[in-house]
Amino acid sequence: MGMAGGHGGWRRGLSRTAVALAVPPLAAALAYGVAWKSAYGTLGSWGFFLAGLLLPLVLLGWHAACAARRGASLIAVSALPAGLGAILALASVGHSVLEDRGVEISCVVLNVTEHTETDSSMDAQGHWTSTTRTSYDHRLDCPAGGPEHLDTPSRLAKEGESLAVLHDPQGKVSPRAAGDVHGWGMRTAAQVAVGTAVLMGLAGGIREAYEKRRWRPRRPAGR
Repeated sequence: MGMAGGHGGWRRGLSRTAVALAVPPLAAALAYGVAWKSAYGTLGSWGFFLAGLLLPLVLLGWHAACAARRGASLIAVSALPAGLGAILALASVGHSVLEDRGVEISCVVLNVTEHTETDSSMDAQGHWTSTTRTSYDHRLDCPAGGPEHLDTPSRLAKEGESLAVLHDPQGKVSPRAAGDVHGWGMRTAAQVAVGTAVLMGLAGGIREAYEKRRWRPRRPAGR
């Protein structure tokens, strides 16, 4: 029984480590694949949201909850860079589409509206923190087929000035300022985030196996 239990523990540890290594790239690949299908195929906006964004985050949340329940904190925390990697992989498709088939046009800025949002949250010690996000809505006068608005984290031009915009003629991805398209950089950032999550999962799996082995009660030696 002791030998069988030991083998069972090692098999369980290996399977948990394998899951910790597989889930981050799986979530990122799912997000990337769904976004690609939406941009180049016929997948609608609801399918994009459910399968490309919600499903990967639910998968990572379930993975983190299972790890936290058995005390594998490092594996649980690895869901954070994994989630970031999935979101970056999703967003990188829009940049790649604009690099691939985007059309650059010159638009006139009609006006710029500043929007400020403040989010408050309380930590475990009961302290409140506030995060302020400012965005700028540029209302545009573009040639036929161009966007009417462009929302950015900074003011790109003043009223009456010209602004170069890259937009998708098929209208499947959001337009961006012509100098703000970074497909390769986004993909690289996604790979770094997912790689970090995988390394954390590997380290967490090794630590979990070591701690299980260290705390396993020794059986008295038989005569």
